[in-house]
Amino acid sequence: MAYIRLLGEADLKSLGLTHNDVVSAVEHAYRQSARGLAEVPTKIGVHPDHPNSFSHAMPAWVGGGDPALGVKWISYHPGNLEHKLPDSWGVIVVNDPETGEPVCFMEGMYITFLRTAACAAVMAKRLATQPEVLGLVGCGGLGKASLAAMRHVFPSLKRVYVSSKKAESRQAFCAEFDSDSCRVVPADDVGRLLAESDVVVTSLPPVDMPPVQPGMLKNNSVFIPLDIDFSWDPAVAGEFDTFYADNVPYFRALLEKKVGSPNMPDAAILDTQDFVAGHDAPPHAPQGRVFVAVCGIASVDIVIATQAFHRAVRANVGSFFEIRQS
Repeated sequence: MAYIRLLGEADLKSLGLTHNDVVSAVEHAYRQSARGLAEVPTKIGVHPDHPNSFSHAMPAWVGGGDPALGVKWISYHPGNLEHKLPDSWGVIVVNDPETGEPVCFMEGMYITFLRTAACAAVMAKRLATQPEVLGLVGCGGLGKASLAAMRHVFPSLKRVYVSSKKAESRQAFCAEFDSDSCRVVPADDVGRLLAESDVVVTSLPPVDMPPVQPGMLKNNSVFIPLDIDFSWDPAVAGEFDTFYADNVPYFRALLEKKVGSPNMPDAAILDTQDFVAGHDAPPHAPQGRVFVAVCGIASVDIVIATQAFHRAVRANVGSFFEIRQS
């Protein structure tokens, strides 16, 4: 008989994954990909009959030491928020990389938030030198994860500005995470946030008017829109000196669609995995503005999920169901 382990969000939280664990897992996935030891196809999806909704299938295999195999299935329905439901749902299946046997079925959003924020932190720590001011535009699950990840890689942070659609949400966020060593303050004026922040992370749903407009971002700053393209106006693209993306063809196509082929910026789009694999030395301050596109590649999810599965086995965490009788 074959059994599959089931891990809910509470199970995953009990495993004690640290920010260092997750950042290291992201770096491992990036390095293996740069070495040709990963297969990570661009996500495929369907688009149910709701504005801006999608469901994506994201398989990945990462080889070499500590191999990982699995798939994430994630859905995004922004209209859910009006009904007081989460706008995102996800599950991850982990397979045995030697036999292909499905060995674990787990809740997917907890790891999605951790890995997305860690992807941003992995790049930021290589591109920004001792930043003191972080700007967060959006303070939902990704905003919380981003604050924690950036604080982990940047003990130098002294101030975090937080902007959101609703004043009460950013005030509650700041009340929860403010500290004497790193003040977390609400920003009613997003222009001030962008002008003063050394690193800016956005995590917005679709909006009618993108808050990041031309001329707002601080020079020599790092901009990481985890929403990919919701938070910035097309005219901003021309203000960046360098772009990084963890899926260059996907991001190039997205950028062309957003700004139009005739308006494509002259700056190169560099591969995130190659950059991480070749740059372990202390970072240098960016020259000009740098754009980091975290496109959402499944290798990082599956590496972290596989580590979580192994921890769950050692700790005997989770429940089971019989997947096959013989």
